[in-house]
Amino acid sequence: MRTLFLGGLAARVAPRILDKMAEAVEPTVLADLADMQRLIPALAEAEIVVGHIWKKDFPEAPRLKLLQAATAGIDMIDVPALPRGITICNVFGHEPAIAEYVLMTMLALTHRLIGTVTEFRAGSWAAHQPAGGAPHGEVFGKTLGIIGYGRIGREVARRAVPFGCKIVAANRSPVADKGEASELYPLAELDRMLPQCDTVLVAAGLGPETKGLLDARRLSLMKPTALLINIGRAAIVDEEALYGALRDRRIGGAALDVWWQHWDPGQPERPPSRFPFHELPNVIMTPHCSSFTEGTADRPVSYTHLRAHETGRN
Repeated sequence: MRTLFLGGLAARVAPRILDKMAEAVEPTVLADLADMQRLIPALAEAEIVVGHIWKKDFPEAPRLKLLQAATAGIDMIDVPALPRGITICNVFGHEPAIAEYVLMTMLALTHRLIGTVTEFRAGSWAAHQPAGGAPHGEVFGKTLGIIGYGRIGREVARRAVPFGCKIVAANRSPVADKGEASELYPLAELDRMLPQCDTVLVAAGLGPETKGLLDARRLSLMKPTALLINIGRAAIVDEEALYGALRDRRIGGAALDVWWQHWDPGQPERPPSRFPFHELPNVIMTPHCSSFTEGTADRPVSYTHLRAHETGRN
């Protein structure tokens, strides 16, 4: 099968994927989506495309049968612009890495770990009880609310329960098996869930139902001590409203691994936001790397068949 690894991410993972293939393919690797001299003939011949980007102005791909996203999210794929009749799949297998990240950041924020370490290394005993320090928190007995109760959300729940957390969750589609969750809510009833939560995890995909889901009004429903962890997509949360809530301590803190602005080769030092989140001491910032572990990279490739695409270009 003629297989095109399309885009920078696909180009980087191509050697690992090809090394694990049980059947031989005829690979082409094209990192530069703007290289039309190579893109036009490559798409004309490709039967499989591996990549997480598809644009409406891409050249025709008449032989394409499968678009294998190199990511869990497909929000950068213009689905209506795809050739009709192809199958779209995404990948999974990064749930353990992301779940560890969520637990790690939830514990670090609750225990004020980064601030305590930084202050003590600078010579301050401010967190020491005899020196008059205030006690830090613990996650035992706290409620973790998960927005997006799919593979990642469930993996986080399985790991949080042994820490003594209560799990509540909201999902955009009906869920038959509650798993570790004591309560499940449709997204339309998210307002009922948020006030209960000590930590809110955003693990949903980006779509019409979730874009801007956590706006200023919904952030105001959270406890003033509550934490927000976002490993889903930045656009699920209103950027300006979140910055203001964190700056003014209307919520307790946040761990953000997804951003409103992204690195690219032409802008290697592009800031992740229009707002100076890096100036806020109650924010843990990471550059969309929570799933980027050796375990994820070496784990056997797994995929989910999302749909057969029946509309779009001929």
